Amino acid sequence: MKEFLRPFIPPAIKKICRKYKKKSPFELEYEQKISLLKKNYLQLNMGLRQNQMVFRNGIFMEIHPDSRFGFEHFCYILPAMVEEMDQFIKKNIDKNMLLDIGALHGVFSLVFAINHPEKKVVAIDPSSLAFSKLLYNIHKNKLSNIIPVECALSDTSGKLLMHYEWEHAVSSGTGKNDKGTFEIEKEIGDQLCRVLSFEPDVIKIDVEGHEIKVLRGLAKTIEQFNPIIFLELHPAFIKQEGDDINDLFSIIDTDKYQFLLPDNTRIHPEEICSKETIMRILIEPVKPSA
Repeated sequence: MKEFLRPFIPPAIKKICRKYKKKSPFELEYEQKISLLKKNYLQLNMGLRQNQMVFRNGIFMEIHPDSRFGFEHFCYILPAMVEEMDQFIKKNIDKNMLLDIGALHGVFSLVFAINHPEKKVVAIDPSSLAFSKLLYNIHKNKLSNIIPVECALSDTSGKLLMHYEWEHAVSSGTGKNDKGTFEIEKEIGDQLCRVLSFEPDVIKIDVEGHEIKVLRGLAKTIEQFNPIIFLELHPAFIKQEGDDINDLFSIIDTDKYQFLLPDNTRIHPEEICSKETIMRILIEPVKPSA
């Protein structure tokens, strides 16, 4: 009966019903969490200009106005992304060299480099739309310790067919030259690190499905320097690329690394492989037994 009557209910009545619909405890808790995060964020940023942001206590940055909404996801809009950034900050206190792959506007690079001139970052992104804002954010914060590189990383060098989703340059996967696609230079991560004499102890990867190929191209760097890896996995896009999440565990030695969620709980490789939704994981070197 509900399904039959729904098309005949006026929009104003539907809106009222949605407003007073009883929310689950999970929904209420989630909304309260966002509310508290937003309250703290607004207090920290009271009186600042549109191109200024206190990202966390003690982390002040000047940003391109178009970067604000994206950066705010790591402040209050999405609690899972807030957890991810909190984990990133906590785990990198004693780290010195970040390879930021899929830097976009550079939020991870900025957080890593601001207040720490002794630290070094290589920030990589293939999107010309995003790259101009990455350069702006580096320049406005006078961060000479960030090296921006406009290219894609992969497991082979040459050209990579990509397309835009918002300002993200995303691999087109099939290699078919459809309307709206473009070619970008791609490099092998191991070779790029060698050319730049860069020895990362932190790697962050957010490449919308190209992550297995990126990791494969960094296999020697990972084996040599044993970095901590912040990885965003896109199972559906990985399949479109012709890869398999199981390939992750042929690149990452499960005897040397453990896998954590943003809340620092352990997740086993089998569980990672079974997921079908986007997942953020920390791949952390296992400390040697005493």
